[in-house]
Formats: sequence, C-alpha cells, structure tokens
Amino acid sequence: MSDFLPHPFWNFSLEVYGADGVAASCLALQERRRTNVNVLLLCVWLGASGRGTLTVDRLKALLAEIEPWQAEIVQRARAMRRRIKDGDWPGAPPETIEAARRRIAEAELAAEHVEQLMLAAHWPFPGDRDRPLHQRLRAAVGNLGVYAVCLGVTPDARDRESLLPLVAAAFPTLHGLEVERALGIEA
Repeated sequence: MSDFLPHPFWNFSLEVYGADGVAASCLALQERRRTNVNVLLLCVWLGASGRGTLTVDRLKALLAEIEPWQAEIVQRARAMRRRIKDGDWPGAPPETIEAARRRIAEAELAAEHVEQLMLAAHWPFPGDRDRPLHQRLRAAVGNLGVYAVCLGVTPDARDRESLLPLVAAAFPTLHGLEVERALGIEA
C-alpha cells in the first residue's frame, strides 16, 4: 500500500515474509504457539540487520506495549476477515462478500504495519551490517529463543522446523545447513 510509511523493518518483513514457505510457517507458529508474527519478524530483523539482541525484560516490555493494539485492533480485524471467509452468508452476493473481506484484509495489514512501527521505534539507529554474518545469525536465533521464554514455550523439533524458512530467508547467503545448525535442527 502506497500510504504506508517506509521503514527498514517493514521492507525487511515484506521481503522475508514473501519468501517460499515463510508465511505458512509463521502462520503455523501463530496457530500452534500463539506467536505474534510481527514479533517473530522483529527478532530475526534485529539480528540480521546487526541491531543486536533482546533481553527477556526488554521483550516483555515491548509485548506489553503492543498488546492493546494487537488485541483490540489486529486480532479483531483478523477475526472479522476469517469470519467473513468461513461464514455462510445466504442472500449476500458472493462478489460483495469477497470485496468486504479484501477491504478488511487491507485494514488488518495496515494494523500490522502500525504495530511494526511501534516495535521498530525502539531501534531508530541504523544496523551494523558489517557485523560478521554468523554473529548476526546467532543474534537472530537468540532473539527467537528469548521470545520463546517470554511465551513460556520450550521449542521442540516442529517449532525449529517452522522457524527454518523464516531464518533462511533472512540469511539467504548462508548455506541451509548452517541455518539448520544454528536452530538446533538435527541432520
């Protein structure tokens, strides 16, 4: 959407989320572990861009800050979009229902963008792309681990597999085995 404010985090998210398998994997984690996809993307963006690592306290504070927006705006828009898609609406023209669903999906995306800007506001400085790639990968994976702690989740093999497309898309120049090893995926 052209009225979205440009931001490095948003641009990163669009690129990475659009890579093969990332959307499906993130949405699977959202359903299975109740993760916030924007927070998953933030964790990886901070590491990949050389902006560093999160602490549990800092991430908990960020989660508390965005929670009202997430609960009252993002999740309500998502629920409306899903209800329209999954509902039976006798007498309503299907093309009109689809148009309404698309508009709500656009509103949901706009709400996600606002949330990303809220999160990214805490990192107004440029990243350190000169930091060695393996350090940035460790930071990204470490941030995801911090998020798991905040969620009270002990990641299992299925979680690690779900994170693989996201982390691999954020580090496209690394060999897949390096990303698997960083995530603790057994060969």
